[in-house]
Amino acid sequence: MSASLPSEVQAALTGCEEALDSLEKVLEPLVSTPWETLTAELGPQEKARLHLMTAYAVESLFFIYLKTQGQSTEEHPVTEELGRIKGYMAKLKEASGQQESANKRMKLNKDAAERFIKAG
Repeated sequence: MSASLPSEVQAALTGCEEALDSLEKVLEPLVSTPWETLTAELGPQEKARLHLMTAYAVESLFFIYLKTQGQSTEEHPVTEELGRIKGYMAKLKEASGQQESANKRMKLNKDAAERFIKAG
């Protein structure tokens, strides 16, 4: 790092560099595995969630890159794309919640079933 930078800036840059190194290590298994292998065992909702999280992560990193380059992100398409992805995340969460409530409604109530059978 440059000696002309204040020590607090150098410390912040070092912390950022360490965080990026850590991120690379965490993402390595995801990046090195073929997509078909990653999604083979997942159900439709899990696949959708993985696709959305990946898209959001990529768009967020691009957003951060633009910010570091001093570019305005307010009017940039990346902001619209992040909003679109958030909308799909909300729809998926809503659909997951509806599925869970349907599963709860379909749960067998043994006592009620026994009363129904006895009433025959």
